[in-house]
Formats: sequence, C-alpha cells, structure tokens
Amino acid sequence: MSVTRRERFAAEEVGTAGWRLHEQRPLFDMLGDRRIGHGLLGVSDPDIFYADGRWHMLLGAVTSRFKVAIVHARLPEGDEIDSDCWEFVTDARGRAVTLGTPTARDAWDRGGMHTPSRVIGSAHGAQVERIYYAGQRTRSTTGPRSRYAIGYLEKDASGTWRRHPSPVVEGEPDRPSALEPFVLFTGGRWRMWYLSAEGEVGRGEQPDYQMRYTESSDGVRWQPPEVFASTAEGYFDNCVVPVVDGWRMVLARGTNLHGTRPFPSQGLWICESTSDPAGRDTWHPVARLLDTDLESEPWFSAGLCGPAIVTDSDLMHVFATGTAGPTSWWRELRARVRDHRRLPPPSPFYLCTGRLTFTRH
Repeated sequence: MSVTRRERFAAEEVGTAGWRLHEQRPLFDMLGDRRIGHGLLGVSDPDIFYADGRWHMLLGAVTSRFKVAIVHARLPEGDEIDSDCWEFVTDARGRAVTLGTPTARDAWDRGGMHTPSRVIGSAHGAQVERIYYAGQRTRSTTGPRSRYAIGYLEKDASGTWRRHPSPVVEGEPDRPSALEPFVLFTGGRWRMWYLSAEGEVGRGEQPDYQMRYTESSDGVRWQPPEVFASTAEGYFDNCVVPVVDGWRMVLARGTNLHGTRPFPSQGLWICESTSDPAGRDTWHPVARLLDTDLESEPWFSAGLCGPAIVTDSDLMHVFATGTAGPTSWWRELRARVRDHRRLPPPSPFYLCTGRLTFTRH
C-alpha cells in the first residue's frame, strides 16, 4: 500500500471515539503463558452471549488434527464478564467439543467452519436458535484460490446443533467469497453484515475487502445485499449490540497475518445508531477506537479482528482476536528448547483471543 493510500485511510476517519483503553487481557494465546490445550492449537473470532446464568463464548478453532471447527467456552456460574476463568466444553477425554462439524466428504464446508455468530430469532412462526458461520469451500485457506460461503447450525429440541445442509449466502463472480458474518434478529427481521472478497488475504497480498448488509424474513433466504463499507475503508468484520439510546457497532480491518509491508493501518473503529440497525445511512459517522499500529501489546501488534462487545454506559469490553508480529517458528522453537519451556505449535502466524476494556473519557 502506497503512502498516498495510507493518507487516504487516515483522512476518512472521523474524529476520535471518546473511549480510552483501560485494560487488556490475553485469554487464549498460542504463544503466551495462557495456552489453550484441550486438543486445540488456536482459537479466534469470539462471539459472546449470556444464557442459563453464565457467560458463553463461541470460537472458531484449529484442532490438533489441523481441522477448523466451532467450539464453546464458558465462565463458571456467577462470574462476571471481566473474569479470566473461561473453560472449554469438553468430552470425556478432555478434548474440546466441536459443534455441527460436517461428516460427508463432499460437504460444501468440509474445509472448515469459523466466525460463529449466535442469534435467537423467529422463522415461520417459531423461535429458533442458530449459529451462523463462515464455511471454507476449498483446501486453500488464504490467497486467490480460497473460497468461503456462509451457513448456519440450528439447535433442535434435544439441544443438539444441527447443520443446515447448504450455504445461505454465497459470493458473486467478481467477489466469490462471503465470510465473517454477524447476524442480529430485531424489528421482526434477520439482519446480516458480512465480508465480500475474493478470498482470505494471502502472503504478500493487499486486502480487497467490501462489507455488505442484507436482510431476511426467515434467516435462510436473504435479499440482494447492499454495500455497507467500501473497499477504500477496508473493514473486515464487525459486531453490533443494543445500548440505552440505540445501537453500537465496532468494526475491524482484520489483521496483518503474514507481516506484509506496506499494509493498511489496523485497529478498531466504532459508530452508533438511534434507529433499527440496518444499512450505512442509519449509522452515525465512524470514529477510530484503537490504532494498533501506535498502541498495542505483543499479542495484537499486527491488528485485531472478530470483535464482540459487552457494554454499559461508561464501560465497554471488546473481546477480539489479535495477531502477533511476524514470528519465526524455528527461532521460537530453539529459544524454548534452550529455556526448557513448552514448545510452540507449528503455525505460519500466531493468534491470541483476549479482552480489551475501554472507559469513556
């Protein structure tokens, strides 16, 4: 990315957000002391909700068998949202339980499932609980050959997550991937924001991200989408929560997974709406919440993605996944063998899901 393009990104940001980063806490770290375990190498894209007297977190995960699946973590009953005591739901062997993983060899999402978005809504006169997710359609996870679409799981009467057999939102010829869904049900409508792209950015590539918005009456058949954010803005994903006087959205541009230089400025952005959340014209201008190029910790020095918000009037917790700066696995391995420390998992990049707490100023 040229200097001119970086200046254009900065010029398009409107003011400051009025929030200050108060605390940051890594929770599930591929490299740090808070290791993941339970048959998982890494997790990302947290989705947070409260149910049955406790806080829950859904995540996309890479298992020790190098499969990408959706897993479930939760806090003990009675713990507040700022607790660090997240525990994975595990099976009898202590391995994290995966939700709705396809078994058919020709399944459209056999390559993996990530970016969960849990929502309760109404379809055909009945209440349903679903998890929308991005499904990987190819063996390639990044680069121009990677392809993604959006599907969902639905909880049945027994509490089992059942996978809908086909995707519900797909790409188009010029932008063949649809991924990073965030779904709400409000005002009697299903509402989805998602990323439209060629695929996930590969090594040495520049992002070409366009965020879109669409609505549905049943969460299965979706209207033709409208552009919510342009490729010049470059937002990768988002989340939306209700607040006292309307709605709040946090957006991210993604992360610099491969340490590409130059690369667009990374971080978090915020905006609000006083009407039902919908297309861009229902939202106030976007302001910068956090510039990770200037203010970061090692676990999110290459940016943040997958935001999830828990908020009140003067305090806001943003759960998100950060990418560490370029890290050589071989160099890290040698250093840890020398120091008799736990060995790092083999990975082209290293992720950490954590909590960032903001206060008004």
